[in-house]
Amino acid sequence: MKGFAVAPSSVLIVRLSAIGDVIHALPVLTALRQALPNARLGWVVEELSAPLLENHPYLDKLYVIPKKRWKKNPVRLYLPEIRPFAKRLRADGWEAALDLHGLTKSGVVARASGARVRVGYGDEDGRELNKWFSTIKVTPSPDARHVVARNLCLLEGLGIDPPREARGVIGLREEERATMRERLAQAGWDGREPLAALNPGAGWESKRWAPERFAEVGRVLAREAGLRPLVLWGPGEEPARDRIAEVLRTDGVECVVAPPTRIRELAVLVSLTSLFVGGDTGPTHLAGLLGVPTVSVFGASDGHRNRPWPVDAGPMVQRTDLPCVPCWKTRCPLQGETWMQCLKELPAADVAAAALEAWRRQ
Repeated sequence: MKGFAVAPSSVLIVRLSAIGDVIHALPVLTALRQALPNARLGWVVEELSAPLLENHPYLDKLYVIPKKRWKKNPVRLYLPEIRPFAKRLRADGWEAALDLHGLTKSGVVARASGARVRVGYGDEDGRELNKWFSTIKVTPSPDARHVVARNLCLLEGLGIDPPREARGVIGLREEERATMRERLAQAGWDGREPLAALNPGAGWESKRWAPERFAEVGRVLAREAGLRPLVLWGPGEEPARDRIAEVLRTDGVECVVAPPTRIRELAVLVSLTSLFVGGDTGPTHLAGLLGVPTVSVFGASDGHRNRPWPVDAGPMVQRTDLPCVPCWKTRCPLQGETWMQCLKELPAADVAAAALEAWRRQ
């Protein structure tokens, strides 16, 4: 420990959402457990991402915020739910809070925990009013470009030397995998052919590569590597799912359409695949976390900052030759021929070549 006479006996992580961001925070939990093997470790998270932290081997306490309900009726629910939640946080006696979220709401949660030491970002990642709630503000080193490396830098505020590379962990059980194998068998997987996951969905329009391009990559992987394409999808992504399956089957390539899954089931499903191709979205980051060779396709966001962790999880493909990349816009502001150029003009052949390389390296 550096800067502390006595190591903190308890640390509360505050990283509320979204799925990919929670995944990018998991290496911090690993690093904390390695540096503080006897400390009590907790996490405050919103309900959507909470299943990823259930039964986690490094966590002693998990607090789940029902965001939708609280956001809809904060005044009516203050006395019966929100205030008692804050009192439970404080009563559990957290010595330090690590705010990896960097917004006003996460700063409020860190302050409500009663932690004497509250570590947060001291640079642009401490947004809105967040810096007001931090007692220690850390500015990550310039060479910490990846978001996970930046998260790890916050450990300096607790006197911990940030590890160069820490890997996240999800506590999946073998019975969960067995159940998912049965569901995949019902969907048409014989259990022998290795699966190549194709994940076309993403929260931003500017992160979504065309379904036809994903289908082309799946065709190459099937014919040149003997991989069975597995089409992943989530709510609202049915059209992209159906289009990929249609193109593949028209080309004579048999694929498996994934069964509907919740977030933890999705993690189990991804753990059964042998290769993963997807954009900057939660399932892609899950694949990297789970050690699946991962090819990430980037558009509007910064692939060097957001690519799956660890960075050797697999190749990242992005049109970095364009002056507008990364723009960080949820929708492309350009029009005409330049609209969505970063993804529209990203050849399927480039992604397929990267996927074949990742598979052969495995």
